[in-house]
This record gives sequence, structure tokens and C-alpha cells, in this order.
Amino acid sequence: MFVGRQKELQILNELYESDKFEMLLLHGRRRVGKSYLLANFVSKHPTNTIYFTADKASEKENVFRFVQEMKKIIHTNDYVDLFEKWYDVFSLIDEKIIDKKLVIVIDEFTYLLYQNPEFDSVLQNAIDRILKNKNILLILCGSEVSVIEDLLSNSNKPLYGRKTADLKVEPFTYLEAKEFFPNYSNEDSLIAYSILGGIPLYLSLFDDKKSIKENVIKHCLSTTGYLFNEASNVLKMELKETTYYESILVAINGGSSTFNDITTKVNGEPAKIAKYLKILCNLGIVQKEVPSGEKPNSRNSLYIIYDNYIAFWFRFVYRHMPMLNGLIAPEAYYEKELNKSNLNTFVGHRFEKVCEQFLKSKAFNGKLPFYPETLGRWWGNNPILKKQEEVDILAQDGENALLCECKFTTTQFDKKELDDLFESSLCFNKKRKHYIIISKSGFTDYVIEKAKEEKIVLITLDDLYNN
Repeated sequence: MFVGRQKELQILNELYESDKFEMLLLHGRRRVGKSYLLANFVSKHPTNTIYFTADKASEKENVFRFVQEMKKIIHTNDYVDLFEKWYDVFSLIDEKIIDKKLVIVIDEFTYLLYQNPEFDSVLQNAIDRILKNKNILLILCGSEVSVIEDLLSNSNKPLYGRKTADLKVEPFTYLEAKEFFPNYSNEDSLIAYSILGGIPLYLSLFDDKKSIKENVIKHCLSTTGYLFNEASNVLKMELKETTYYESILVAINGGSSTFNDITTKVNGEPAKIAKYLKILCNLGIVQKEVPSGEKPNSRNSLYIIYDNYIAFWFRFVYRHMPMLNGLIAPEAYYEKELNKSNLNTFVGHRFEKVCEQFLKSKAFNGKLPFYPETLGRWWGNNPILKKQEEVDILAQDGENALLCECKFTTTQFDKKELDDLFESSLCFNKKRKHYIIISKSGFTDYVIEKAKEEKIVLITLDDLYNN
């Protein structure tokens, strides 16, 4: 089942329809579905696509395998089997007349850099001398975030400035993830998304004909489940010094959210912690937050585990690995640790990010009262009431502030919470103030009547999915 990715397919199709050389750098974290996206795209162009997946073998072996794929599309003699260098491959393409767009996909292309650090120079030379004069769509696809970012942003790198398009494949949104669960209620879909995040592979594992509990026990808590060691495996694939990164994530999961608290908890060198936090942020595993409206380098910053499944794994699996490895049945562990209260608390924190996705979509489509300049969580001092305040989501521009409260609780949003929201609004000296309340369990009659008077927008869980 191919889900979503219509925007990404549109970009690929536009590049394909171009009558000149195009080079797309397609990247994103592992498991996000890059190869699946490309497979869907090239399936529509089977007679003019060379699809090659690099590996960690030698340059000679990679060249040989590429040539075998190339021979399926371009008529050549058997002597090409003797090619050992990429230069020979590109020189052969130079000899061919290419009328119809030729698609060349090199998946996991960063592996080629490990076998030959000069590969990017060879490719740059081929682009400048051969490929840019041909009707070719070259797609370089990779997962190694730090390597790819260096290729993108470092003007000293050979490939700098050669790409004509750049596409980062992001995890699915909560709305896209719903397509995996047609049999789930909106609440169960949101719980599944809060546990799994937007990674297509993880979403595809859950069977929506079974309960959330059954799926979590089978895939996350059982030692034979695919997701039991998945977070650890992802860290090992993406990073060196995995244990050190785990220590940072354990600290954040345990409530150490400021840089100083994390450094103290890990007992590490500040410069090293800062470097590793930046890498985790680049991978989309951790997010650095500053109060909405403040500059990104604000010292008033906090770190959270952004990736849903990694957050779930560190909260419910990592800390009790010894127990789950034979000391307790996963069914009993679920009842002990993932009771409704604990799971609701976990989902409640992820729910705020779902609501943020919802509001960003509304802002993008001009469906908010104004076009916000910033949107995100806010915390700070209330100068009127002389106390600390938090706002789940704050959107603002020069004259407007929109305050949004997000509640994933079993009780209705009531007067006390509404009064707290109005108190928080005193922190912002804006000409116009707007209010949105998003509540899983709905609203009391008092809040509903007050919302009519104050023009407060009330949104339910079903509204989030019905858009």
C-alpha cells in the first residue's frame, strides 16, 4: 500500500518533465520511506530508469553492479563488465544519444564516498563535462544526515551548487498516518501515531483490527517484536559512540531539559554535549525549543525528545530492558507500566505537537485570523501576576497573539482551565488576542457559552481529523 507523498511525487514528476539536466538530492532519516517513494516513481518509467543501490563493497564491485543495471536500459557491449572506475561509466554515457529522459537513481550514494573519497569529485567532473548536456534526471538518495548536509552547505565540496533540486523526505503527519488505520477511531489513531511517529515502516506494523494494547505488546514489548530493539538499532546505524548518545537521551527523558541540566546529568564536557545535541537535532531525534517569538540562539532554551517512537522507547522499554528480557511477561508489563494513566500522560505530551501540525497547516492555508511570524510553545514570566506561565502553542505577529491550549485528558475543558488561559494572555501586549482550545474530551457548558461570548474557537479530536 502506497500512502501519501503526493507533494514529493509531484516534485519528481516536474523534474522528469523537464527537458534539461536535473540533479535531485533526496534525503531524510532512515526508515522514512525514501526508497519506497523512489520505487513508486520509477515504476512508471521502467524502460528508461537505471536504479542502483550502493553498498559498502569496493568501488570495483559497486561499478560492476551499476553496469548490470545500466545494461538493462542502455545497449552496450560486454566489455563494460570490465569497468572498474566510475569515470569509465560516465564516459560511456557520454557516447550515447539520449532523447527520452534518462533517470539515474543512486540510492545510499554516501556509501560510494566511503570506498572512494574522491567520488564526489569524479561525479562533479562528470556533471560539468557530460551529464549537464544530456536529458538526464540524476537522483542521489541518502540517509546520512551529517554527510549530506556537508555536501549541501559546504562551498568547498565538489558537488556544491550542482544540484537543481533538494527534497528532504519528512515523517508522515498525524493526518497522513491515519491512512494506515482505517478501522481505528480518531482517538486510537492519535495514540498509535503518538507511539510510532510518522515513520511508514513502523505505522505499517500495527494491525488496526487489533487493539493498541495488542499491537504494543506484540511489536514493542515482546523480545521478538520488530520495534523492541529498533530505537537502539537506529542510533547504532546513525551514530558513533552510541552509549554516549543514549546517556543524553536518558537524561532528557528523565526530565533534564536545559543544557546545563543535561551536562550535569551526563557528567560530560559541555562542548561535546553541545555537539552531540546538535547532531541529535539534525537527525530529528531531539528538538531544541525556545519560547515562541524568541531568537533561535536564546539562552532560554529547552531540549525534548522529538521522535515519537524513540521517546516511547526510552520511557517504557529502555529503562526496563532487564525486566522485559525474561523477568515479566509483556502482557503483565503492559498492565503495570502502560496503564491508562501513564499512557495518557505520554500521549498528552505528543498531542501538543499534533495540535501544532494542525495550526501550522491552517496558517499555511490562510485559515488563521492572521499570518503568524512565529508559532510554537511559549513559557516565561507573567509581569502582571508575577508568576511563571506556559502556553501550549503561541502564534504571533506585530499586532496579534493567538493562544492555544491542548488537552488530552479524560475530563472536559472547564472554567478553571479557561481562567488560566486568560491569565496567560496577560503576558502579551498585543492589539488583538485570539484563543483556540483543543480538547479530546470536549468542553463543559460554561466553556461553550463563554466561547460564544468571547469568540473562542473550540476544537475536538474529530475536528483535528475532519480538518
